[in-house]
Amino acid sequence: MIQLSLDGKRLYVTSSLYSAWDKQFYPDLIREGSVMLQIDVDTVNGGLKLNPNFLVDFGMEPLGPALAHELRYPGGDCSSDIWI
Repeated sequence: MIQLSLDGKRLYVTSSLYSAWDKQFYPDLIREGSVMLQIDVDTVNGGLKLNPNFLVDFGMEPLGPALAHELRYPGGDCSSDIWI
């Protein structure tokens, strides 16, 4: 899943999509947990760059591995939401 920050300068990406899909196609993810990465967006010159100082490892959660799915900001929508 992905979520663009409200200012458009950071893109957050998780390695998990949906639990049912993860269980079927990515069984290692269930055992190890997912991760979240931050990609810096250059809104002036264009381009993307992985932020090497940002990594959230959901496999290290106290109650065991967890899966990160949709990311939401207070007052913001998830990038995967579709409104018709």
